Amino acid sequence: MTFKLAVGGIEHETNTFRLQDAKSSDFDVVRGDALILKHEGVRSYLGGMLDAAASLGATVVPTLHADDEPSGIIDADAYAQMVDDLLLHIKRALPLDAVALALHGAGVAHGVSNIEVDICEKVRQLVGPEVKIVITLDLHGNLNPRLSELVDAAFGTRYHPHTDMFERGQDAVNIIPRLLDGSVIPELYIEKIPFLLAPVTTMYGVAAAVNDLCRQFEKDDDIVSCTFFHGFPYVDNSDLGASVLVVANGNAEKAGGAAKQIARLVWDSRETIGAQSFSPEAAVEIALSSGDWPVAVLDGADNPGGGCPGDGTYLLRAMLEADLREACYAAVCDPAVVRQSHEAGVGKTIQITLGGKTDEMHGAPIEANAYVKALTDGRFIRMSAEEKGRSMNVGPTVRLQVGGTEVIVVSERHQVYDPEIFLMHGIDVSRFKIVGIKSTNKWRDGFASIIKRDYLADSPGLMSQDLTRYDYKQIRRPLWPLDKETRY
Repeated sequence: MTFKLAVGGIEHETNTFRLQDAKSSDFDVVRGDALILKHEGVRSYLGGMLDAAASLGATVVPTLHADDEPSGIIDADAYAQMVDDLLLHIKRALPLDAVALALHGAGVAHGVSNIEVDICEKVRQLVGPEVKIVITLDLHGNLNPRLSELVDAAFGTRYHPHTDMFERGQDAVNIIPRLLDGSVIPELYIEKIPFLLAPVTTMYGVAAAVNDLCRQFEKDDDIVSCTFFHGFPYVDNSDLGASVLVVANGNAEKAGGAAKQIARLVWDSRETIGAQSFSPEAAVEIALSSGDWPVAVLDGADNPGGGCPGDGTYLLRAMLEADLREACYAAVCDPAVVRQSHEAGVGKTIQITLGGKTDEMHGAPIEANAYVKALTDGRFIRMSAEEKGRSMNVGPTVRLQVGGTEVIVVSERHQVYDPEIFLMHGIDVSRFKIVGIKSTNKWRDGFASIIKRDYLADSPGLMSQDLTRYDYKQIRRPLWPLDKETRY
C-alpha cells in the first residue's frame, strides 16, 4: 500500500525549575529537505521514520523539526512560532494519509502546560479525523491521558539510555498501512501512577524487570505496544508522574488490563527501583577504593541532559580536593574560561575561575591554576547507539590540567554520551582510573566496554535524586515519595 506521509515534530524536555527560558535561538529548527539531510542515516526518531517510509515506498513530505538541549520553560512566542510553522508545512502538504511526529512528552511552554497534547490537538484539528497521526515519545514523558484521544498510535522509547529511538521511529511508520487498511483498530490506554521516579537506567535492576514484563505482554497478538514511562520529575505541572501506555488492536480491555498490571509492578517496587547515590566526596572515596579501573563518578545533579546549567562544581571540587592522579572530567560549561584559554594558547599556565557562574545552586566557582593542553572547535560526531551519526557542536573547547585531573571545558552545555568528547582532546579514558562524567545514564551505552563500575554523586542541583528539594506548586497530590501516605 502506498501512502502520503508528513513527518516532523517538536522535541523538548523542560525543567521548569530552571530560571532561564528556552528561546527561539536555542532551538535547532530544520524545514523541508533540510530535515531529511539532518536525520537520514542517523539513529534518531526521524531517522527511523524515514527508513521505514523508504522501505514501504511511502511518499514523504518533510515539514518542520525543532529540538533543543533540555532546558527551561519555552518562551511563549518561540513556541507559538514553531507550532504555527509546523502547521503551515502540514497544511501545504495536504491531502495526506498520515502524519508522523517526533515529540518528547515532558515539554512545557509559558501558557501551555503540555505541549505534546497542544501540538496533537492542533494537528488533529487541521488534518481531520480520517488522517492517521502517529507519534514517538521519550520514556521520560509525563503523559496526559488526553493524548489517547488525539493520536492513532504512540511509541515510547523502552530503554535508558534511549538506544531504541530509531526502532521506535520505524514502529510509528510501519503501523500506518495497517491503520489505513483497518487491520489494526487502535485502542490506546494510559495509566497514571502517583509516583515520582528520579532518572534510572533500564539496563539492570527493577526497571529492567518492568521492561521484561512489558515485552511479555507484547507477545499477545492484540497488544501492539506496551511502554513504561518513567516520567520527568523536574516539571511542576499536573501531568507529573510515571505512567504506562498500551496500544492494543481492537481490545480496550486488554489495553487497560496490561497497563494496570505493569503499573502495579512499578508501584509495588517503588522502594527499590531508584538509583543508589552518594555525596560527591563519598562517590570519589568509593571510586578510589575500587581497584578495578576505570571507574566513573557521575555528576547527575548537574546533568545538562535534564536542563541543568552544566557549570556545577560539587563533583569536580571533590575530585580536585582528593588530589587524584590519572583522573579526567567532562564537561564543564564555561565559555569565559574557554576564551581565556584560547587567548593564552596551548602550553600556557593560567589562573582560572571555573564554573559556578549560572546560579548559586550548583556550587561555587573553582579558583585554580590550570595548564592549557589542547584546544578544539568543539565539533564531533556522536558514536553511541542513541542518535549515532548526529553532528555535535559544543562551541570552542579546552583541555586543562588542574592538579592531577584533566578537565574538559566547553562553550555550550553538553551531556556526555560517549568517549568522543574525550577523544577529540587526546584523552583515552581507558588509560585513566577515575572518569568524571556530567551525565546520569545516557553515557552507559557509549562507555559500556570501558567503564568497569560507576557511582552516582548527588548534590544540590536541578536534577538531584532528592526530589524533596523542589518547591512543587502545580502538581496533583498525593505523590510518592513526597507524600508517604500515597495509595495506589
